[in-house]
Amino acid sequence: MESAMFALKFKVWMRRLLKTVFFILLSIAVARSLGNPEIWINYDFAEKVSNYIYADVNAETIYDVYFYISFITVIFITVIIYILVVKLIKFIRSY
Repeated sequence: MESAMFALKFKVWMRRLLKTVFFILLSIAVARSLGNPEIWINYDFAEKVSNYIYADVNAETIYDVYFYISFITVIFITVIIYILVVKLIKFIRSY
């Protein structure tokens, strides 16, 4: 009885670990495909955000804003792709 409970908990733990690893690998792939944030984020927009957050615009705050915007974008895109993939897998497994 105890080994069956352990096997069930281990299975749940492994599934969560694999989902977490999949999410991390997916976010790395999304971040690598987007490239440098200086390319796809407008400098004027970053300057306005930097001025709003820090009330100062210099090189350090601009690069902080580039990082924050790219990080939020990568997480957002990764969550959307992750949810779609999980739903697709559930749909495929149901048939």
